Amino acid sequence: MKTVFLKPAALSRQSLSYLALGLLLALLLGSSGLALLALTGWQTAPEVQLWQDPWFWQVLKFTLWQAVLSSLLSVVLALPLARALVMDAQLPAKAAFLRWCLLCFVMPSLILITGLVVMFGFTGWLTPFLNRVFGESWSLYGLTGILLAHVFLNLPLAIRVLTSQWGSIPSSVWKMAAQLHLTGWQRFLLVEWPALRSVLPALLGFIFLLCFNSFAVVLALGGGPAATTLEVAIFQALKYNFNPSEALFLAVTQLLVAGSCFWLFSRWGKLEWLAPATAGQTWRPELSTTSCWLGRISYLLIALYLTLPVLGLLPTAISQGLAGLPWLKLFKASGWSLVFALTASLLAVLMSLQLTWVASNQQQVGTQQKISGLTRLVPVAALHHLIIPGMVLSVGLYIFFMPLINWMDWGWLAIIWLNALIALPFAFSQLKPAVFTYQASYQRLAASLALPLGVYWWRVVLPYLKPALQRVAAIALVLTLGDFAIFGIFGQPDYTTLPWLIYELAGSYQLAAAALASLWLLGLAFIGLMLLERK
Repeated sequence: MKTVFLKPAALSRQSLSYLALGLLLALLLGSSGLALLALTGWQTAPEVQLWQDPWFWQVLKFTLWQAVLSSLLSVVLALPLARALVMDAQLPAKAAFLRWCLLCFVMPSLILITGLVVMFGFTGWLTPFLNRVFGESWSLYGLTGILLAHVFLNLPLAIRVLTSQWGSIPSSVWKMAAQLHLTGWQRFLLVEWPALRSVLPALLGFIFLLCFNSFAVVLALGGGPAATTLEVAIFQALKYNFNPSEALFLAVTQLLVAGSCFWLFSRWGKLEWLAPATAGQTWRPELSTTSCWLGRISYLLIALYLTLPVLGLLPTAISQGLAGLPWLKLFKASGWSLVFALTASLLAVLMSLQLTWVASNQQQVGTQQKISGLTRLVPVAALHHLIIPGMVLSVGLYIFFMPLINWMDWGWLAIIWLNALIALPFAFSQLKPAVFTYQASYQRLAASLALPLGVYWWRVVLPYLKPALQRVAAIALVLTLGDFAIFGIFGQPDYTTLPWLIYELAGSYQLAAAALASLWLLGLAFIGLMLLERK
């Protein structure tokens, strides 16, 4: 048996690497552990008698119902359009539309909410027409507004995923189906449905979880107690009523339901939504006239639906003149948003790089058993925050450290850390394939050069991973820039962020100022995406 001797320098470097990994895993798992410890009633017992209250069951029922409707509508509306994007070569600007879908999915929800209020609110542009069609019963606030917002945010995800699935069918399969003279229905059952069947359950489940854990949309468009979800009820119990016991019970319920759903849906498959989604240039059979026009009408209507709420912000923002708008508040909130978002996204990228590198690293001979126990925790530490909703994590840590920390002074630290944790699963899952490819293809060759550690990372690893790192950093930046739920728990008036400023302006019926702040936030997100994705 061959004995491998490690040099002292290598051993020291390896020990430091294990120490850094251990500290990182302790921080990641410890944050959730402390939050869960608080939820068990370690300091404040949950108000368990709430399960006998009809109000609680009404909240739980509405939370589940709106999530089911939102996920079904998003996927059903995406099916004909995704098929048309792949099969219809005459559709214009498909690549630009798919990029816009990505931006819509990660768009800060307060931008959309303001746009929907401008279009469909009490004084909205389309409200007179809707009143004539639906009568005076039409109202944006309630289940209608929640569904409009959730479909806007999640329909683009469904379009990208389904377009990718349809585009992955090889041209040889299409040609064989044409040679066998299959009808359109037979071709769908034998060729298209098998490709969709593998991703539809996971897609429905993922969108369901996003809507189940939605906070800003329901808080702004719920319109009253009849349209309250668990996340909003947790926020109200802690911030408005300051009832930690009630907040803990609701947070435990949220965690149990969301965790169970995530465990179930994760067994149905995985989604690839960040990879470039293209319509494909390979051979495709011609669509029937009915399918062709159904796809084109869907393309037009959905493109209008995804652009009008954003475009409608511009005339509203300048309707009262730029001089009367709160520029000082806007610039101050922009500064705080950028500070929090840049710091949290950088932290998320660094943690994901460290974790993906360890997870993919080929272990040295003689140390495999020593490392395997630690590396098994890496995917758990990186991805388990998908199971724990941000509101649950925030409430748990808030209550756990409440006797020890003055959140009035240290809330900013929690905002940065928790935003990094929320962005980490997305960063880890999207960076992992690039790191695994590098390790499998170039790790041994690069190691044979015996370069110093700094030179090796700066001149070899980072240039190879640069496109993936830029893409992941852009997504993390936009996700953290639009944070609303975490700031709702830990935020203070001294450092108000742009999403919270938009909420306050819209809540006080300053729609022009809210529209301007929304466009400003969208511009910051777009500039961040462009700068980070620039070649």
